[in-house]
Amino acid sequence: MKKFIFILISLSVILFASCVKFPEPTPEPLASKIPSDFDWKTVQDIKLNVQVSPVSGIADSYIRVIKVYTSPLLKDGSMVTSGAAKPGTPFSVTLSLPKHLKTIYIQEVFPTGSSSVKPVEISSQTLNVSMAVSVKSSNVISSNASFTSPTVPVPSNYDVEITNNSSVSFVGFSSSESSIYGNTYKSYIIKEGVNRTASISLSNWQGHAILYVKGTYDVNSANIGKASLVILPGGKVKLSNSLGNGTVNAPAPPVIYIHEGGSLYVGKSTNISGGAVIVNKGTITANDDFGINNSSIIYNEGIIQIDKSGKGLEVTNNSQMFNSGNIDVKKFELTVGASTLNDTGGRITTLNYYQTNLSVMNNHHQIVATGTFETSSTAVTNNFCNITANITDLKGYGGSVNLYGGSLWETQTLKVGGNTITMHGGSMMIANNFSVLNAMTLTSASSEYSVFKVTGSLVSFLYKSSTISGRIEFVYSNLVEGSGTNGKANYQPSFTDPLSLLTNTQSKNIVATTCNDGKGQIVAPPPVITDNDGDGVQQSQDIDDNDPSVAFASYFPSQTGWASYAFEDLYPWKGDYDMNDLVLAFRKIIYTNSSNMATRIGFKYSVKASGSTYSISAAFQLDLINSSNIASVTGQNITGSAPFSISSNGTEPGVSLAVIPLFNNVSDATNIESLNFLNTVPGSYNLTPENTIQINLSTPVQPSNLTSDNFNFFIIVNARGDIQRGKEVHLPGYPPTTKMDNVYLSGKQLHPLDKFKFSDGMMWGIMLPVVFEYPAERKAVNTAYLKFEAWAQSAGVEYPDWYINIPGYRYNEYIYTY
Repeated sequence: MKKFIFILISLSVILFASCVKFPEPTPEPLASKIPSDFDWKTVQDIKLNVQVSPVSGIADSYIRVIKVYTSPLLKDGSMVTSGAAKPGTPFSVTLSLPKHLKTIYIQEVFPTGSSSVKPVEISSQTLNVSMAVSVKSSNVISSNASFTSPTVPVPSNYDVEITNNSSVSFVGFSSSESSIYGNTYKSYIIKEGVNRTASISLSNWQGHAILYVKGTYDVNSANIGKASLVILPGGKVKLSNSLGNGTVNAPAPPVIYIHEGGSLYVGKSTNISGGAVIVNKGTITANDDFGINNSSIIYNEGIIQIDKSGKGLEVTNNSQMFNSGNIDVKKFELTVGASTLNDTGGRITTLNYYQTNLSVMNNHHQIVATGTFETSSTAVTNNFCNITANITDLKGYGGSVNLYGGSLWETQTLKVGGNTITMHGGSMMIANNFSVLNAMTLTSASSEYSVFKVTGSLVSFLYKSSTISGRIEFVYSNLVEGSGTNGKANYQPSFTDPLSLLTNTQSKNIVATTCNDGKGQIVAPPPVITDNDGDGVQQSQDIDDNDPSVAFASYFPSQTGWASYAFEDLYPWKGDYDMNDLVLAFRKIIYTNSSNMATRIGFKYSVKASGSTYSISAAFQLDLINSSNIASVTGQNITGSAPFSISSNGTEPGVSLAVIPLFNNVSDATNIESLNFLNTVPGSYNLTPENTIQINLSTPVQPSNLTSDNFNFFIIVNARGDIQRGKEVHLPGYPPTTKMDNVYLSGKQLHPLDKFKFSDGMMWGIMLPVVFEYPAERKAVNTAYLKFEAWAQSAGVEYPDWYINIPGYRYNEYIYTY
């Protein structure tokens, strides 16, 4: 296929009309290659209607909560909407979903807390779904296995105050010295408002010393020896390179202590070793492996996030982790005698989980592996609550899994080789497909039954050296009599105990808990409803049970996912099409009441890149909402009064529709002053903050008025120092606001049917339902993403997933990395 072509405007026109980034020379345009009516959309609006059925023992007046997910795991942040339904009153919603998505998963949650799930193929743009009758229930969560983390004293007065970039000799007290303020350890503080960029050597050679950070400490790396780094509320430490530690003074305070509201960013690898202790009650963000080694300990009561592919958290060599916060990483490894206590409230979300060599996991809340949950060799996994995985691979002789009462392990694919699985009464393991089996010991010594369920396909047990004993009901949904396919004779010889049951229909009731989602409850108790705000939605399913105007939420692209807007700044002319002049990651949240009417809008965003020498402003127009229906807006980063000003309710004045300005300058949204080519030149990176906009509506509206088709994001481009309002750049298919200067809509180079497309059909802005891994500076999007041309030239029919990192889909050398 010929290269996708971008017009090379003469240098004089570029200098006059657009930014000073010069496009690569390209051949003549292939105007006919992009269909004239191509809308450039990567998502589609789907109308969904969900009917629920009456259930014996549950009054029809009780609300059923409907939740819709894009993943069968349900617990990986893939929820896109929630709402209320009753028999005779369906839940109706319009969803904005990626065009390449084939299936959604609809969960019905009963007033008892139990639930059922139904996969639904996206076969048309209107889906009518009837949920099956269910009679499950919910009860209690796992027992609390709480831990107490060590503390670090916070002085009333500090021995040394650091207020600038002057040289600092960081050293503890000698044996003959002491603090005039009575501090046990010599204390240094980077004060609030101070932005220190000069490195301080934290490899101390005398008594223990502590560096407290209330301002910002932005340096290359840190190696902490005989010292502590304490990040106070509001404090920020950014290490563009590595983090490590030297000598640990026992029993001195933790090497690193992050208070709630404090944050640590590490750009390269982290190696904490030698018995060091870390306490995190704030936020740790890393761009490489974060290792806890050699008998070290990490207490996480906040957030640990590692987004880079293949990188994650490694706990090894007899180290320990205690977690009651949120860990979201691409890999989680527990090896060589290490242990983790995932406490009540603790959540570990990872692409790939790996555990081996005498390591121990005690899970008292939730682990989600969206890829593979793998154990090997002598790993021990104790599940007291909930583990969800796409693939569970239990292999290696000597490994063991223990499932305790009320717990659930649910997986799409199960593989077992050489492991012992011990089920305690009231526990459950559910697999869609059980595909690999060798030398499994499945056993229970409990006086109550547990349930092991396979709902899809099950490998034959014959000649697999596997045994099943004790009070376990093994339910295989496709089981039939006889010795043929799915025949009972393929499995019965492995049942060595008459107490063990082999059935195709569950008969043993598993009392529902908040850990097992009621998936084993076949005898439902009467519902117990707690509803503090009186909106009819029980407390456990109500987003805010103290506010009757908010009960549910819909998310785009999903509950924890991010979408992206990407723009070129050369409108109404063409440029290099690296699509990085503004890259903004966002998540939209529509809050609804118990009547499924929208009452509030949330918009979280982070500017990821700005490869422009121009001043870029951003806003969005709600195309079906009048500005008079906006009660208030909070969270805007508006300095000055141009190009955007705001009224008392947060909307732009002089426009009848609701225009919500976000920022007048990228620097206001990033807190970074020097913005030429922000995060577009490989090897150069600046961490940018997350911003949150909240819009309160005066009168509730239908959520369908707020879908992606009616959410009109745009930018304004000006030369630095200019503050004109009229040069808007919108996505194709969206109208300008009434404040756009019509002079920009009159050029012959523009498409006759859409003034936000070039005459050959090319756009200046696009929205993607993922975090866009955008091209590096001056690398055109079609050279970085190899299926982009075919997608555009086929009007979106071919390769609707062109932006996903699939082998053969992109040229990684042209993707921005740091």
